[in-house]
Amino acid sequence: MKKLALVMVLAILIPVSGFAWDKSYHPDNAGKINFNKVTSIELLGWKNDLEGSIRVDGTPLDLDSETTIGDETRVGFRVSHVLNHRASLEFSYMKNDNSGTTTKTFQFENETYKAGANIRLQNSWFDLAYNHNLTRSKQADKEGREVFYLDGIFGVKFSNAEISVTGNDNITNAYIDEKWDESFPVPYFGLAAGGQIADNLWLKGYLKYIKINAGGGDAMHNDYGINLALRLNPNNKDNTEWFVDLGYRGVKYDLEKDGDKADLRYTGPTFGVFARF
Repeated sequence: MKKLALVMVLAILIPVSGFAWDKSYHPDNAGKINFNKVTSIELLGWKNDLEGSIRVDGTPLDLDSETTIGDETRVGFRVSHVLNHRASLEFSYMKNDNSGTTTKTFQFENETYKAGANIRLQNSWFDLAYNHNLTRSKQADKEGREVFYLDGIFGVKFSNAEISVTGNDNITNAYIDEKWDESFPVPYFGLAAGGQIADNLWLKGYLKYIKINAGGGDAMHNDYGINLALRLNPNNKDNTEWFVDLGYRGVKYDLEKDGDKADLRYTGPTFGVFARF
């Protein structure tokens, strides 16, 4: 698989957990919007199960049945800032690290490894996204509650990706150490919607999608998620607002180029703690 194709794979494997509960739409009695809480900082995590297969200048490798790679928990952070009643910016960082051993002979970067080779996939990324409100409820049904909103999303991930394999040659038993790494920006589009469903409980969902056909290759990525956020200090009206959120995310990615192919799927629960001020 060519370098450009590979970095497109890894740059979008771990989409951002976010765009939640940042609007601070608190209408007063006249229906005006009060942006008294416009910035939020979140510590977020995702425990996911990885399934799929890759073929990188060699033979196919099924990550689920032909490696010992298991569930992984990733931790990152997110900072968002509301610009006005229609726009907000978000910045996030996360490092993804999956490792295990292979259970079959396979070829990577034109080197043939014995079963039991160590394989490691790492990806660190910075994600910068712009949210633009498409529609929102004009009035809340209860004073102090957030209104429903629907946002369009445009973002770019700046990713540094690395795949490394160490082990022994299948014929000579010589030690082999091959590594691939690259950095590349990847744009994406999406939708996010949310609203308050109880006095201190919010619900939010999102969908991101990108399809690329360029340079003789085809790539498709979709990411979906749903989250519930609970405010921990509802009686503090003027201080920092604290929340916990729980949710679920699924990511699917397909790539085919020059005879190489990747099919990768991540699913699992999400969790986070964040403050808004």
